[in-house]
Amino acid sequence: MRLFQHRVGRAIAPAVVAIVACVGGAALADAYPSKPIKMVVPFPPGGGFDAIARPFAEKLGGALGQAVVVENRAGAGGNIGAESVVRSAADGYTLLFGNDNLATNPNVYRNIKYDPLKDFVPLGMVATIPIAIAVNPNVKAATLPELLALSRTTPLNYGTPGIGTSPHLLAEMVSFSNKAKFVHIPYRGTGLAITDAIGGQIDMVVAPASAVAPHIRSGKLRGVVVLSAERSPLLPNLPAVPETGLTGMEYDIWYALFAPAGTPEPVVRKLRDASRAAIAQPGFAENLRELGIQVKPGQTTDITELLKTDLARWKAVVDRTSIVAD
Repeated sequence: MRLFQHRVGRAIAPAVVAIVACVGGAALADAYPSKPIKMVVPFPPGGGFDAIARPFAEKLGGALGQAVVVENRAGAGGNIGAESVVRSAADGYTLLFGNDNLATNPNVYRNIKYDPLKDFVPLGMVATIPIAIAVNPNVKAATLPELLALSRTTPLNYGTPGIGTSPHLLAEMVSFSNKAKFVHIPYRGTGLAITDAIGGQIDMVVAPASAVAPHIRSGKLRGVVVLSAERSPLLPNLPAVPETGLTGMEYDIWYALFAPAGTPEPVVRKLRDASRAAIAQPGFAENLRELGIQVKPGQTTDITELLKTDLARWKAVVDRTSIVAD
């Protein structure tokens, strides 16, 4: 009899554990969030990052029924903010509003203190921005093939938001893939690079399309190409890179929400649901679209695969060019 009871007890125990875990998980999800959530933005306030992060934080807070407070923690190309989230408690109350720097930085910073694939849990894709090439109107090239051909006889210098940023790495990939001669001039931000391109101190700028669009429309710069798979609604007359006959250079800057690894699964599920609900709320996508930013809903598995693809892409570029940001 005792043997029978013992065997029955052993058979039932896993089921009891599963039931307790399920009930506990449901209770945890119901209780979360019970206080405001901090969303770290790894760049200074007032820039392009904030233009997406702050409206998203407001919508996310509405979906969760709790305030989501933006904390700007800038430095080291976004690494300081990202590392602070990795070190935080994995309880759902500290999140990272990250972007494709999570794929560029591990390749260009030698002492990075996080692994984007192991130290973060993706919660939701939020938005994308295409990268454009725009030239000073005195540059004698109107198309990407013309620009590449011109650079082979007269090296062209170009500005970007900084060393190791995705515009920099993408421009280098375009250059060496087509035997062009582009010379990089790094700036501390997109605005300064655009100013010098307009003034003729540099030949061209490689930057988010949203940043160069007003200057292309005013005639201060000439748009050459959008380095994306399709045209940007913000610059509908500018060809996308596949239209130029070149392939393999399509890329968009992306923005996504992350939690520290180890965050309880019930909390992760709730945050993923809330992220989807946030970007679906009326006005969010429309307001960002006016700024040239495309809202990009997607599966969290897509973010992981995108990270893997981008990490490998930029590693190949850095191996070829030996770019170092620190």
